[in-house]
Amino acid sequence: MPLPSLPPRLRLLNLLLLFLLLLALATGCATVREARQLQREDHAPPPGERTVTAEEAGITQGRILTLTQLEQIALRYQPSLYQMRLEVEKARLSLANARAGSLPSLSSSLSHSRSTQNTDPHRESTRNRGNYSGGVNLSLTLYDFGRTAAEVRQAQDSLSAARKTLEEQEADTLYQVRQNYFQLCRAMELHAVAQEAVDQYRDHWEQMKTKRSVGSSTEYDVLKAEVDYQQARLKEITTANDVALGWADLNRSLGLTQVPEYQLGECQLQEYPQDPRELMETARTTSPSLAALRYRVQVASGALDEAIADLYPNLSLSLGGSVSGRNPGLPWLWNLNGGLSLGQTLFQGGRLTNAIRQAMLSLQIARSSYADGEQSLFRSLTSAALTASRARLSQEVADLAAQAAQRNLEIVNEKFRNGKATSVDRTDAQVSYSSAKAEAVNARFDYLEAQAAIANLLGDTSQPGQAPSTP
Repeated sequence: MPLPSLPPRLRLLNLLLLFLLLLALATGCATVREARQLQREDHAPPPGERTVTAEEAGITQGRILTLTQLEQIALRYQPSLYQMRLEVEKARLSLANARAGSLPSLSSSLSHSRSTQNTDPHRESTRNRGNYSGGVNLSLTLYDFGRTAAEVRQAQDSLSAARKTLEEQEADTLYQVRQNYFQLCRAMELHAVAQEAVDQYRDHWEQMKTKRSVGSSTEYDVLKAEVDYQQARLKEITTANDVALGWADLNRSLGLTQVPEYQLGECQLQEYPQDPRELMETARTTSPSLAALRYRVQVASGALDEAIADLYPNLSLSLGGSVSGRNPGLPWLWNLNGGLSLGQTLFQGGRLTNAIRQAMLSLQIARSSYADGEQSLFRSLTSAALTASRARLSQEVADLAAQAAQRNLEIVNEKFRNGKATSVDRTDAQVSYSSAKAEAVNARFDYLEAQAAIANLLGDTSQPGQAPSTP
């Protein structure tokens, strides 16, 4: 028996229902495929989820890398930065979810059931019935007294805080690279000083042995010269170990492990004023850590707005439609429904008012955290500025002391060759000269590290030698 024809409106409604059901099944398929691909064992993770090779980072044997190039490598491959970029993406998705609260929600359903009934109590008689049904429902919040708007503001501020935290992590990464770079340069120069001292003490020991062979020196002089030489060698080994550890620290800050030996190029770091108050005024507008704390205050304020909005009713709109039938074939019965609802929580044992008080405390804590961060930043800037000022003066004094010690060593060596100075005099002069050179090296790198610390505290991620970035 042929099925009766359907009215055009009913035919259109059935087609629309079928389309919506198929759309509901297809929603999220691409995202699910992407998620499953990420879980697969043969998935190739990008840099940041794994340690890159030296070739990927563009590092080859003997290549000269400036500080700027090292910083660029760290910004690309440092896992901590990659993690913070993912945190920013998570915050962006949270904002999208919060904004979705003002959009309608659409759901669909499809069901089939069968039942068997005994239709006559006096004899065996059963009837098998089937029922098919499907429906679509739409709901939309019309007004919630600012609850959704507060959630959106919180998500926006959380996203801004995450971005500032990323900037802070970038500044920290650059600071680690610069600090390890200067530490390695310091260790290399101190090692050069130690090697020079070894050569000097070796020559002195050879001179003592020669003099001893012709009777011009004592056995004690030879023994002391050998002790001085061995102590210089021990110092050289110590500085060589510092150089090896410096390379490991620098490569770790780049996001690398084993890399071929490369050479360090020169750099010129941006110099900053040494007035802590002037630096603090700059930091109020440039420091990403302070900016992140300010956004967290706004997040806490938004949470308070949301807690207050929970006291008020929620007005929502609902629309729906459904079709049903006893057979899979058409026609089916269809129904439409719609309505407005106003929901209000009357009593929850004080949970709503307690939530407001908790949000108030969170806001006070966030404001206190900002004040604490402000004070800590000023303390750190003061320390860095004082260190830079002292290191600059120390460098000038140490350079003069190194020149004087070098001249004194030359004079003592000349006297020693003429028999007018003892071996002890020469050793003292050599020790003074090596110590003065080491002091000059340490003072120079103390100043550079202090400038790098100020750049980190200000959130300045500009390249060395360039003007600091403007807010």
